[in-house]
Amino acid sequence: MKIKKLEKLQDLLDKDMVWRKKELIDIKLLIHSTQNPTLCRAGIALLSAHFEGFIKQAANYYVVYVASQNIKLSELSTNFVAIHSGKVFDQCATSDKITVYQRAIDDFLTKYTTLNFKVSYSPEHPVIKTESNPSSIVVKNIFDSIGLDFSPYETKAHYIDTDLLSNRHAVVHGDNIRIEISDFDGTFEIITEFMRQFSEQVLDAAMSKKYLKTQVD
Repeated sequence: MKIKKLEKLQDLLDKDMVWRKKELIDIKLLIHSTQNPTLCRAGIALLSAHFEGFIKQAANYYVVYVASQNIKLSELSTNFVAIHSGKVFDQCATSDKITVYQRAIDDFLTKYTTLNFKVSYSPEHPVIKTESNPSSIVVKNIFDSIGLDFSPYETKAHYIDTDLLSNRHAVVHGDNIRIEISDFDGTFEIITEFMRQFSEQVLDAAMSKKYLKTQVD
């Protein structure tokens, strides 16, 4: 997969957001029309699924976009170098021999200034993963991995871990937890706004070339 144009990145992000938001709005309308608290439980699970899915998908689209620009590793910010070097040093995880580490380091340093940043991505094998647990810690790690600032979302970390994730875990594990319509509505607004902001942040990073080691004015 390649995403060479900014317009294509925006189109992919928009399409992914649209179908997710439609499902979330549908469940919200159903909750309000039936006033059925059981649907709030289902709604929280769906909110969590789409939150995790969108953050992961948008982050992967951004990494693929950067990889499609044919930029040398030495010209990129170190988070992308780290993504690349993870593959280089995988062999070291299964050995305690210093020569294995030495060969990996020599190979990396030799190619660092000449090799373009490339990734192998598919929906089944994403570059950026969420570990099926979109806690604020996992989400912040995703931001760090793609070189984006998490600080604007710090105040929302509590909602991710409690109102969304903790309630989601209780629902999917069959716990007898009641979620009020007002609770669902509040979580819905916070999470969908988070998704919207993240989409804009990814586009801004691509547009302003924040992936480069030296910023382009």
